[in-house]
Amino acid sequence: MSDVVPACGGTEPISVINGRRWQYIFEPSTGKHGYLDVDNDLITWHRSFHPSHAPEFEGCVEPSIEERIQQWREQDDIGLYW
Repeated sequence: MSDVVPACGGTEPISVINGRRWQYIFEPSTGKHGYLDVDNDLITWHRSFHPSHAPEFEGCVEPSIEERIQQWREQDDIGLYW
């Protein structure tokens, strides 16, 4: 596992959400935040993920900024006019 620490300066508590234990974490080397599934030892780094509000992003990794820019450019090529 990477060098993650509990968020909020190391004081973020473990929360039970929908019967599973989660902890909001921070990775100092990259500046990223994510959620650690304490029971399964898995981290979700997607910014839109939340165990109770947006569980569909569990296990997903958010695309890099370069990938998002490329997707935006490809959508722009389609055009909005018929």
